Amino acid sequence: MPTVEDLLSTALYTIEPWASVRRAGAVMEYHGIGSLAVIDEEGKLVGIITSRDIKGSHPNRLVADAMSRQVITINPSASLWEAHHLMVTHNLERLVVMEGQQVIGIITGTKVMAELGKYVDSLTNLHKAEILYERAVQLLTKGCEISVIFLDLDDFGRLNKQYGHVHGDHILVRTAQILKGLTVEGRDTLCRYGGDEFAVLTPQSLAAAEGLAREMVKAVQGEKWSLPIHITLSAGIAGGRRVDGMDTVRDLKELAEKLVNQASLASTTAKRLKVPVMVANTDRLPERRPPTGVEG
Repeated sequence: MPTVEDLLSTALYTIEPWASVRRAGAVMEYHGIGSLAVIDEEGKLVGIITSRDIKGSHPNRLVADAMSRQVITINPSASLWEAHHLMVTHNLERLVVMEGQQVIGIITGTKVMAELGKYVDSLTNLHKAEILYERAVQLLTKGCEISVIFLDLDDFGRLNKQYGHVHGDHILVRTAQILKGLTVEGRDTLCRYGGDEFAVLTPQSLAAAEGLAREMVKAVQGEKWSLPIHITLSAGIAGGRRVDGMDTVRDLKELAEKLVNQASLASTTAKRLKVPVMVANTDRLPERRPPTGVEG
């Protein structure tokens, strides 16, 4: 996935705080942009002025009087996911991109959302797998423990052939809705991994992830479908965290891929053994049956 730097244009337009609002508006109009970073005589970032600020100010006022002084900045190597999170958290449309003490550009929410939209599955409206890996690396970088739940619809190929792709797509969409309803926004990352496979990344412990997987399996099993069918899921779970020696993004991406692969294999084993949930570890794939009194 591109970083913030990849979306920046090569041109950077700035203005001085003592310039007039009229001049700031003219610069924006000439270059077809909606904001300017405000830089003082020492080259220091002191604010940002947008087309909205200009509309609400008299043309003769100084930029210093019309600009926003509280500027949220971001590093050029940051992910678009981080940029989006900052914009949502601070209710912003723009972030100033800084490398050290130097302003190198401004990134807009429109650009970020357009790029992130490429990583949304058009059928289910869930993230694609790239987002899961992106989030996994972020969490591992912070030293967080992560758990991956891999979910696979049972006998979906047969159902697709028996009832047709239109009904097959409906099953996928409804399953995605059910799974999303059980995840927590901002904590869990749910994606359509491919075909009839889904995956969830969560910073919760392996035990908590197992509980979430059982909830998901049970919810899909309990769904009342319009067709005379019974849909079931097989779930596999794997978890881990960053350890000494994992120093690069590549190391962390490989760890995330390893966990997804282990969870996928556990899901396959669960399907073969006809148990709802399996938890993987490095040595074996132990079967985890539901606690007493809990239906799997």
